[in-house]
Amino acid sequence: MGARAMGLRWVAAAGCVGLAGCVGGGGEEVEEGEARDGEVVESDAQALTEGAPLATHDASCLQLTDQNTWSTYAGYMAQVPNARSMAQVLLDLNRVGPVLTASTRPAAVGYKGGFRWNDGDMGTEEWIPQGMTAGVAGGKNVVLTAWHYTQSPDKGVRVSVADISDMAGSAVNYRHVLLVRPSAAGNFTTVPVHGGGLSWFGDYLYMADTGAGMRVFDLTQIREVDDGAGCANAIGKTTVGGATTWCAYGYKYVLPQVSAYVVPASIVKPCRPTFSFLGKDTRGTTPVVLAGEYCNDGDSPCPNGGTAGLGGRLYRWPVDAATNRLKLTGGVAKAEKAYVMNEPNVQGVAPIMTASGTTSYWLSSTRYGGALFKVSTGASRSIYKSGEGRWVRMPQGMHATGSGTNLWTDTEGYNGTTSPASGGRVVVYVDQASVD
Repeated sequence: MGARAMGLRWVAAAGCVGLAGCVGGGGEEVEEGEARDGEVVESDAQALTEGAPLATHDASCLQLTDQNTWSTYAGYMAQVPNARSMAQVLLDLNRVGPVLTASTRPAAVGYKGGFRWNDGDMGTEEWIPQGMTAGVAGGKNVVLTAWHYTQSPDKGVRVSVADISDMAGSAVNYRHVLLVRPSAAGNFTTVPVHGGGLSWFGDYLYMADTGAGMRVFDLTQIREVDDGAGCANAIGKTTVGGATTWCAYGYKYVLPQVSAYVVPASIVKPCRPTFSFLGKDTRGTTPVVLAGEYCNDGDSPCPNGGTAGLGGRLYRWPVDAATNRLKLTGGVAKAEKAYVMNEPNVQGVAPIMTASGTTSYWLSSTRYGGALFKVSTGASRSIYKSGEGRWVRMPQGMHATGSGTNLWTDTEGYNGTTSPASGGRVVVYVDQASVD
């Protein structure tokens, strides 16, 4: 009988015990009420409860393998001319996003600032904002936001590069860059995935690949391509006006994939996860990519079952600080920790930087039309609802600054409105202490 039918509570160190499809070891069986590592193990008969503390989950059955295309893809891109750095892209931003004001900003606890996209990007139905992350390049503070394409043929994912160095000005400058995958020497194609999450480490941009794992893009391999009218409907190496050129559906810059971390085909449900969103956690001695599952009680049930979409899992994937690649043990990447979130419709995650230890997080959710959850392993969650004027509508990715100062999030838009005050697409930041 499956977990959904049984109404199981996922318990510490027993997440894969007795469940078909777990490979690589499922851990020891845990008796009802038994404690391990100081944690209380709850009864198998107890259903998942929305808002309950994070439940420790056994991730021993899960692993990721490196596709190891680092050298191959870099070699393919070596034959594409006009290499550019992120610093150079930041000097060539072509769109203007107005900074939000007292009359145009959405309501949120601890609100400090933000911006909206230009009119075309606020209203387009072709592209929808998804995951976001932030970092520093060329001496500037930068937000990266992924957009998912909704039409056919699928143009894949574009990433907005936004210079947020001066939020006291009237506008934020940004540019869209198309993500591509090298396909042959001197050629590339689109990346037709959802773009639900981003995480930035050094020169690498990690992106969630929902059913497969995580793709990695190399910020040192950006190429400037032909953005003329002849390239509006073309991708990769082609001929325009009798001359060889490289196109990206009219975009001026492409950011190429360099490798990917994928779940082996041998790992199946309920162990096999989905990768709906990503985050970045630099607390502790080892940085990690946070990865989690979007689940609801309708069209996106949790791969591990669960009650009413509450069984979504959150994973911590260790990163080698010297290389900014996932740490490998015996040739595979292994999650150092996993939790059942006990929250539905989760779209993003960020660490609570001022909290001791690494067991507390913020989760952004489209539950209640938009909400921020403060969660941990030790207490029931706190909630900030958009319907009560305490959080933004339809939040997606998040990024918490390492200083413990600001918490950033982006939104995908609510009910088609282009008004940033009432649910239109925005990128905003709040005071971490206000929601801590």
